[in-house]
Amino acid sequence: MTERLYEIDSTCVEFEARVTDIREKERRAGQQIWQIALDRTAFYPGSDGQPGDQGTLRAQARSGAVLEIVVEAVEEASGQIWHWTNKPISIGTVVTGHVTGPRR
Repeated sequence: MTERLYEIDSTCVEFEARVTDIREKERRAGQQIWQIALDRTAFYPGSDGQPGDQGTLRAQARSGAVLEIVVEAVEEASGQIWHWTNKPISIGTVVTGHVTGPRR
């Protein structure tokens, strides 16, 4: 289950979390789409015609390189919040999430 930071503080736009699960969802025009679950998130999932939040997830490799991944969509399924991206992140990785665009 994902801790929903947006229920605690609707103004939260940046947070730290750990990747708890990842799955390949589908391919679109030859591009892989991944769903990433986090232990906590400020990204609001889309529902009932309301679009979900968008933004980025950033992770730092041991080498110091920074990986920034775009969160294209967010959905809820069985109590888990899934962040749709075009790049995978390993389970256990600590990320910084940043919600962009208009808030609800």
